[in-house]
Amino acid sequence: MKEIIRAKICSNKKIGKEIFLLGVKTEKKLRLKPGEFFMIRAQDGNDPLLNRPLSWFRYFPQKGVLEFAYQVVGRGTRILSARKVSEELIIIGPLGKGFELEKLSGRIFLVAGGMGMAGLWSLAEKLSKNKKCEVHLVWGTKSKSGFFLLRELPEKMKIHLGTQDGSRGRKGMATELVNELIREEGVPDKIFACGPKAMLKELARIAEAGKIPGQVLYEERMACGIGACLGCSAPAKGGGYLQSCLDGPAFRFEQIDWERV
Repeated sequence: MKEIIRAKICSNKKIGKEIFLLGVKTEKKLRLKPGEFFMIRAQDGNDPLLNRPLSWFRYFPQKGVLEFAYQVVGRGTRILSARKVSEELIIIGPLGKGFELEKLSGRIFLVAGGMGMAGLWSLAEKLSKNKKCEVHLVWGTKSKSGFFLLRELPEKMKIHLGTQDGSRGRKGMATELVNELIREEGVPDKIFACGPKAMLKELARIAEAGKIPGQVLYEERMACGIGACLGCSAPAKGGGYLQSCLDGPAFRFEQIDWERV
């Protein structure tokens, strides 16, 4: 259920190259689903004018602490990275439709490209507790500096790391690692993914060829997060558009017209 929450910053620490982990404390009891997101106001006032959409990262209900992992990519996130502990922050959410997790079992691939891991972390924690699932995390980045919190990843997962420059793990793209895993161990029962559009498009091709069901977090720039601005449209299979903030951001592979991405 969407709420406007005035939370207090309890941490805002650097965890990687221009990557930060923001923690906010709220008295609201939140019901969250992996894949949902919040709109974050970087600071009070109208500068910057637009809020920033961030997937929730971790939630500690007993402490009332909600975390977001984000990368500084522009003025809004630069301002957010400078916010101090004890300052107040306005967040709106949870928003969107999260991942479909009913009756999951078998081999599950989580495929993250770069900061896409921020959108999959909560899902990784949830699935690692599911005894019916064998979870493989495939995480690819440009270089080793793109990884964060590796030591805090859930233990009950098989982790496959890759970098484009070969500085850590296998050299290559995340999709190349996925193809290797499929060749070595067979197709998974489901794929969940978050990352650059090019990666998601290639994963959709792999999924179609192997008849593998799955979902992607289709991230777009958003102005409102509630369907009013139509700025986060995703091309729909069969024509027309879907709104990432309302119809997603978690979409099944077959919902997206990847030829128009």
